Amino acid sequence: MKKLLFVGALALSAFTFANPKDEAKPEVQQEKTTEVKELTQEQKKALALMFQTWSVSYTNSCGTTNTVFFQSDNPDGSQAFIRELAFAVNSTYDIC
Repeated sequence: MKKLLFVGALALSAFTFANPKDEAKPEVQQEKTTEVKELTQEQKKALALMFQTWSVSYTNSCGTTNTVFFQSDNPDGSQAFIRELAFAVNSTYDIC
């Protein structure tokens, strides 16, 4: 009896969800055009100060040289900077 109830419930749910009442209507997407403006020198300097990007090159586990870029807001040589540098190297060391 339990098997019959289970099979009936399974069949009811399959038929209910397999036949949606709403038909899929194709949506028409309109392309929006936007104007791209170049940044001024002041904006470029401010952006560079906000996102300081560092790079490090090292030899990975396969013997090839990897160059990794990472962002750090901490001063160069500080404990937090070294931690971020180590994370960038350790997370990509085994990628060949």
